[in-house]
Amino acid sequence: MELSYTRYRIYRECPWKYQLIFEGGRRIPLNPKSSFGLSLHRALETWLSGGDDSLEALLDALGARWLREGYPDEEAEARARAKAERVLARWRDADRARRVRVVAVEKEFVWELGRHTARGMIDRVDQGPDGAYELIDYKTGPGAPTSAQVAADPQLRFYALGASRGLGLKPATLTVDCVAAAERVSAAYDASGEAALAADAAAAADAIEARSFAPDTRFCPRCDFKNDCAHSTARTKS
Repeated sequence: MELSYTRYRIYRECPWKYQLIFEGGRRIPLNPKSSFGLSLHRALETWLSGGDDSLEALLDALGARWLREGYPDEEAEARARAKAERVLARWRDADRARRVRVVAVEKEFVWELGRHTARGMIDRVDQGPDGAYELIDYKTGPGAPTSAQVAADPQLRFYALGASRGLGLKPATLTVDCVAAAERVSAAYDASGEAALAADAAAAADAIEARSFAPDTRFCPRCDFKNDCAHSTARTKS
């Protein structure tokens, strides 16, 4: 089977949630936070790939890729749109001051995971003046992680493994670019855990293929389906 980080993460959170989404067709509806974040991601992807680094082009990209879904009303959407314009203008100023070469945007990797295939998309790859590669993941929430959290971040480590095995690119640094919080947090990449991560990802793919979907109720309080899942232990009273 083909395993993305999203599939891997959701399966490890709760196999039953994986079944609901990828086997049963359940969707997690957009809300203001997720819609705002996805719009910023889409705008940055379009702008960084377009060759025009002007602010006007960035705001045009935001307009073209803006998602209207997920907001309670038009006024809330308009406030989010105005905030997104401010956030991106500030982010562009800070990004232009960095002395790096953008190597790739939304760079896909594919690598063999035993009898399975791992596939993913890295938000951005930069190369510094010293030639070292930096893997960047955009986050759009209000806070920022610590450097230790970045070093241990499972998504970035999955992508670093994909860059190494699928692209032949050895990252030196992992970075979370907190676009809305105007903060970049980096950590040196330690490749010593790659074998263990690959083994766990392969085990997850094996279990999915075997249709092992027993619920793991430890995740229930944070689950999007906690109020209507048959196995939920965290329903909230209406």
